[in-house]
Amino acid sequence: MNLENKTNLNYRQTFLLGLGFMVVSMVWAGYNAYMPIFLGRYTDSNTLIGFVMVWDNIANIILLPIIGAASDNTRTRIGRRMPYIIIGMPLAGLAYALLPFQKSFLTLIAIDIVFNVVIATYRSPVVALMPDITAEYNRSKANGVINFMGGLGSLIMFFIGSQLYKVNNAYPFFLVAILSFIVPVILFFGIKEPKAFDQKRQKQSIFKSLLLVIKDKNRAPFFTLLSIFTLIAGFSSIETFFTRYAEIALNINPAISSFSLGFYSIAFIAFALPAGFIATKIGKKYTMMIGAIGSVPVLLVFATVTNFTVFEILLPIAGALNAMFTINSYPLVVSYSSSESTGTYTGLYYLFSSLASIIAPPVFGLLMDFVSFKMLFVAGATSMFVSFLFLIFIKARLTGEAVK
Repeated sequence: MNLENKTNLNYRQTFLLGLGFMVVSMVWAGYNAYMPIFLGRYTDSNTLIGFVMVWDNIANIILLPIIGAASDNTRTRIGRRMPYIIIGMPLAGLAYALLPFQKSFLTLIAIDIVFNVVIATYRSPVVALMPDITAEYNRSKANGVINFMGGLGSLIMFFIGSQLYKVNNAYPFFLVAILSFIVPVILFFGIKEPKAFDQKRQKQSIFKSLLLVIKDKNRAPFFTLLSIFTLIAGFSSIETFFTRYAEIALNINPAISSFSLGFYSIAFIAFALPAGFIATKIGKKYTMMIGAIGSVPVLLVFATVTNFTVFEILLPIAGALNAMFTINSYPLVVSYSSSESTGTYTGLYYLFSSLASIIAPPVFGLLMDFVSFKMLFVAGATSMFVSFLFLIFIKARLTGEAVK
């Protein structure tokens, strides 16, 4: 595929691919909102809850990069990515539906591990499909559409899922499980993967690619990954503890705080497409910088107020700023790859984002336990600022505009 091709974006295919991302977003919106509540039935330790909540990222950091590279090397009649999607998504949905029914800490953890291993088998391939079927020039716009669908998935989970949760704790998980069986069929018949790949090319290796990125004299790929690492460290920890923070520090019912996160998702949805178009005009890097530095004062306000109405007012601003960064972070990473290595660079993206999600929540939980619950947002603001600093050090590539 010619990465400099500036033909119009195929919105139909991009929308269909967005359905897969919608399911993934629904999965994690429900998981982050309710899994800490499930765990809280058996322990009062925020540190322990934070530690358990990163186990999914342990699976991610091990499996996603490997599977991303494996999908680069896969050749079947139905494509490189599709076999992982049509098998992994339904199985993950089934395991997800079992989480609310566990009656002990050990069985909850056991099902959680199974679920996270299975979902890792399709996350990298479904994300890597976007650069496979989209030219470089259109990738921020395509990712805007896909993340619009992802934001819609979160919105469904926060608004509709929160109401289903009031009726029965398992119903939001049933909704996701049903979609996990339907969407792979839609993707299979609606998206045709490109077949123009060299059958005799050198096999991709995630470990070799990571070493090349670290040693590369052009520091842009490495600094980009570090920027993603620090920003996700903050956001993942806040998402993990937000409902618990609201419950303990502000005396807000988890269903209400989860519902309120829907305002965050509305703003993310509303700004997903503009964030992609803005990046097309001013560059991915500068758009991400605005999102990172703009989040700092918002989170510092969160750390200083106790009126939950203020949170509801500022959550849409935080959602829009997150869109500025998130919509463009993955397209920026894969802009450094070739058509043969998009799955591998997708794996690198997940490697750094998952590592952040592993390290940060237990650290944030520790700060909350031994300093103050408000440290959740102070540490988050610090992470955003450091992410901004890494972006400053990214230099434009010799070959084009992607890093601008």
